[in-house]
Amino acid sequence: MNATDEDVMDVDSIDHLRAGTWALLGQLMAGPPSPEMIERLAGLSAEGEAPDAIAAAWQQLADAARRVQEDALIAEYQDIFVGVGGGQVTPYASWYLTGTLMDRPLVQLRSDLEALGIERNADCSEPEDHVAALCEIMALVAQDEDVDLDWQRELYSRYVGGWMDRFFEDLGKASSADFYRAVAAVGHAFVEMERRFHEMPA
Repeated sequence: MNATDEDVMDVDSIDHLRAGTWALLGQLMAGPPSPEMIERLAGLSAEGEAPDAIAAAWQQLADAARRVQEDALIAEYQDIFVGVGGGQVTPYASWYLTGTLMDRPLVQLRSDLEALGIERNADCSEPEDHVAALCEIMALVAQDEDVDLDWQRELYSRYVGGWMDRFFEDLGKASSADFYRAVAAVGHAFVEMERRFHEMPA
């Protein structure tokens, strides 16, 4: 195997890990995790991970998964994201970027997704700028060979970098957050890693 082959494998491995983390965050933002997912999260080990911030966050999530109860988790998600007349956090890019819902970022996002050939799931009632949808979109583009790094950087800059770190900060401070405080720690650390990744020279 030559150096070029090793470089390609390294890039593929990094993209796979990035896509997997985005996909996991998307699932956790879309709804309370299933007992099967909780079991998998409880088995996480941060040994050998780097840098320290993300390793500590993964460990925090594993610890939270080991102690959480299913009924309490469902209630926690409901209080944080739905509530009576609104949840404790507002999980939309438009809200964080403009202060209103269904605003310009959503219109631009829909145009960019159309250009990329990404279609909204007909069963989904949430707009495309919901944090869960954006995490799923980032997971898709991170592992799609037809979406080059410039496109990934553009999507990150437009729809993630300007707000998602603040969202995870707010999520971590939500009054009902327990399990989701740990999710917020992973999300915040990972978004920061993605920022540094997209700032690296091509």
